Amino acid sequence: STSAEEPVAEAAGGDAAAEKKETSEVSSESGGAKTELKIHPMAVPRTRKAAAKPVAGSGAGGQQNSVADKKQVANDLKEAGNALMQKGQYQKAVKMYTRAIEEDDSNAVLYANRSAAYFSSKQYAASLADAEKALELDCAWWKAYKRKAISLAHLRRLDESIRTFEEGLEFNPEHEELTKGLEFARACLDQSQHLYVLPNAKMMSRLDGLPVFIVADGAGQPFFVTYEDGQQICTFYFDHAEAVSTLEWICEENPSLGNNAKIVPIGLSQALNLAKETQAQQYVEELQAIMLGGPFPLTFQFRPELKQVEYAIEQLKKMPPEEQKEGEEPVPTDEELTVENFNGIPVFQAKGLTLLQDANQYVPLFLAQHDLESSWEQLQEMGIGEIPPTCEVDVGTLEDVLRRMAESETGEFDAVIFVPNSDMRQHVPEDFPMDELTKSQKNPQRFAAAKAIKMAGGSAEDVRKAIVKEISKSVSDKQKYAEVLQRHNIPVSATSKKPASFSAEESTSSSSEESSKKGDGPASDKKDET
Repeated sequence: STSAEEPVAEAAGGDAAAEKKETSEVSSESGGAKTELKIHPMAVPRTRKAAAKPVAGSGAGGQQNSVADKKQVANDLKEAGNALMQKGQYQKAVKMYTRAIEEDDSNAVLYANRSAAYFSSKQYAASLADAEKALELDCAWWKAYKRKAISLAHLRRLDESIRTFEEGLEFNPEHEELTKGLEFARACLDQSQHLYVLPNAKMMSRLDGLPVFIVADGAGQPFFVTYEDGQQICTFYFDHAEAVSTLEWICEENPSLGNNAKIVPIGLSQALNLAKETQAQQYVEELQAIMLGGPFPLTFQFRPELKQVEYAIEQLKKMPPEEQKEGEEPVPTDEELTVENFNGIPVFQAKGLTLLQDANQYVPLFLAQHDLESSWEQLQEMGIGEIPPTCEVDVGTLEDVLRRMAESETGEFDAVIFVPNSDMRQHVPEDFPMDELTKSQKNPQRFAAAKAIKMAGGSAEDVRKAIVKEISKSVSDKQKYAEVLQRHNIPVSATSKKPASFSAEESTSSSSEESSKKGDGPASDKKDET
């Protein structure tokens, strides 16, 4: 009825008056300028919650005009959001798109744009939700599929990301961006198999004494080298010489930076934890930069010593191929294993070789071939049982060992220790942590061979022979020392000083004998041993 419509007309007129008043206020604040600064109707606070009814006589045309106006408002807000996106103001863009959606919540483009804004601000769950809403409104739109799939990839839901790209291609066959995106998601899934999986902190502490080297600035911050393809990489070197080579290159390229740069050793456990923190997101962003455009993330990489990789390949080629299980497809072997395609940090184990330290037996995994061979020679010198002239070497990668340690629930890796390249320890300071093998070499145990035989279940006769052999060697060393003194006419006396190379054991023995002579205490144990 006419009486019911009049109040609505008045209210509408009130809105118009409020808009006019607001416009006039802005105009007066601008110093009475002739140019009128109009305020968008959406900026005027609403005083009524009830939906406006059409004015009498306006009919369906009034409703159509109202819908058209709302769509125009939404479009204007969308354009404003697009401008903010170009400026990198993603959070403000989210707010602008949200206001646009309030005006037109049936527009798939608005949800897709807000999905992009959420994605750019790294809010991947919110980005996924908007992309799914866009697909509800337009199930065939390629860009909505792309937004959803990329969000899923960054949420590590790679299988779902691949399926989303495939669904998008069903509606948009051979679409270039969706095809690229599918390749990207599959590459991410493949790369995810090589992510670092690290064991607990106690197990990781076994890597504290293994040094790797980085090139750092004067403040100790690592250098990231930018390569021609845009990647920015900091390298952990297992070979000190390679780190020196990189430092020299930096000095040539940028003397101002290079003059303050230095090589810094850090523990492998710290390096791996640092790499793990960045790697989870890095591989997705890196592949996205390569395939879909965008900046490269800062990344870390490990560079093992070249000759250790070559030795690992040599040993792997000697190994017989793994037996194919029934029902399995044959593994293709077309690609020859080379230094370029060897993936990982090589580690070596000599079958049957264990390390005795503090009454515990450890299984050493070596990072260098020469250390393994040296330890095997020491085992042969001990004469524990029948030792083959050459050791049987197993080759693996550090990454795989750490993954298995993390996943194991049986304690089978509790005895595993890691032995660094002994050549690299000369490049670390004295306060650098020591690995278990270095500890045992600095603090040698008496009768280590005999103890090892006993722990392995050897007979009493074998234990006795090992004791006699070590005592004989000790006596022989003392005789040689006495001969050298005699040859140079150096008198032997209780007060003569012993050279620094003598072990603490002999000094203790000598002082015990002196104490016995003075009546300060018995030395029967030492006499019996001799």
